[in-house]
Amino acid sequence: MIIPDQAGCMDLLQKYQTPHHIILHSQRVWEVAKLVADGLMRNNHEIDMHLQRASCLLHDIAKYPCIVDGKGWHDERGEKILDQEGLPSVARIVVQHVILRDGNGHSIKEEHVLYYADKRVVHDTVVSLEERFVYLEETYGVSSKAMAGLNEMKEKCFKLEKRIFRLLDFEPEDVVGLIEQIP
Repeated sequence: MIIPDQAGCMDLLQKYQTPHHIILHSQRVWEVAKLVADGLMRNNHEIDMHLQRASCLLHDIAKYPCIVDGKGWHDERGEKILDQEGLPSVARIVVQHVILRDGNGHSIKEEHVLYYADKRVVHDTVVSLEERFVYLEETYGVSSKAMAGLNEMKEKCFKLEKRIFRLLDFEPEDVVGLIEQIP
C-alpha cells in the first residue's frame, strides 16, 4: 500500500493547482484529525496515522478543478484523481469526506475521523459542529432540498461525534483549546 508522506501530499496538491486557502483548510483538518486519532490510539483503538494524514491533506484535491470547470463533485473527482495517482487506499477515504458510507458502523476508522475533522473546520478555523452547520446552512442551504440534506448530515455528524468521543479522554468542546496548544 502506497501512502504519500507530507511532502508527497504537498507535491500532489501543487500538481493539481490547489489554492493556498484550500491547503490551509486541509492542514487544519489534519490537526483536528491527528488530535482525535492520537486520542483513539491512547485508548487502544487502531488508526493508521500515515493513511490518516494523507487522506486529510488530500481530501480537497479536486475542489479547485471542480470550481474551475464547474463539473462533478469534488469528493468523487478526488477519488478518481487519487486512484489515477496510484493511491487507492487514500482515495477510498477521501471519497467519503462529504457523504460517509459507513456512518453507523461499529468501529471508528480513518474515514470517520476525516469526515468528523472536516466538519470541525470552516476555512482554516476550528469550530464546533453547531458553528460549522450554521456556516453550511448559510452557504449551501439555498433550497428546501438542500436544507433537508444538510439537516440529515448534521444529525449523522452529531451521532458520529458521540460515537467517537465515547472512546476519547477529552470532550468535543475541548478540541479548539487543545488545537490552540499545539506548537
